[in-house]
Amino acid sequence: MHDAYLKEMEATIIDVAKETDNRWLVVLDKTIFYPRGGGQSTDQGILFTKTWKGKVSQALQKEDKIIHFVEGSEPPPKGTIVKGTLDWDRRYLHMRLHSAGHVVDFALYLLGFSPAPLMPFKGDHGKKPVIYYQGIVQEDSREILEEKANELVSKNLPFSTRFVTYEELEQGTIYLQPGLPKNKPLRMLTLEGVGSVADGGTQLHRTAELGHISILPLEKQEGMTLIHYRLV
Repeated sequence: MHDAYLKEMEATIIDVAKETDNRWLVVLDKTIFYPRGGGQSTDQGILFTKTWKGKVSQALQKEDKIIHFVEGSEPPPKGTIVKGTLDWDRRYLHMRLHSAGHVVDFALYLLGFSPAPLMPFKGDHGKKPVIYYQGIVQEDSREILEEKANELVSKNLPFSTRFVTYEELEQGTIYLQPGLPKNKPLRMLTLEGVGSVADGGTQLHRTAELGHISILPLEKQEGMTLIHYRLV
């Protein structure tokens, strides 16, 4: 995903398969639909031609292909050029929730809590966004975390992303999650003046687009700290 702000596209169908009477699997030669991954929910929207329209209810990555689950009448055959439009309100909300999670994570790093004693484990940036950390912080750090996160928002810092090798990621990030593949390019997200982390998903251009981040009371369970947050 080179430009997360693209809302429309034109692509060629390279494969079509029937799942049910009104649900089809469509593979395109390129796409702006982001599949669920990196803690971010799937994009939705529509694919259409002059004579056909189908609703994209889900996008799913399988190996190197993104499969579009399309509801409606039978799509046109392979080789047909189609247009696509994102449900932009849904996409932009997911971008904001995902970027907010990174801002919270960067704030923890600046406060000296991450990557030790809190090591990032995974994030879910959906309807009830939460970041999971291995480790426990003894003191109540909710208020100072919220203050630091919103300080980063108020500075209107730019995000940038680029594809790098595993070795470059290992050298250039503030921490590295386990299990990342070493045999293909990986994406690195940088918040200017703060640091870089491995990333998947779609991100905002600048932190001011977030508005206000609210941190809920920290949840601790089985050696982990769960940080729930929301955008106000």
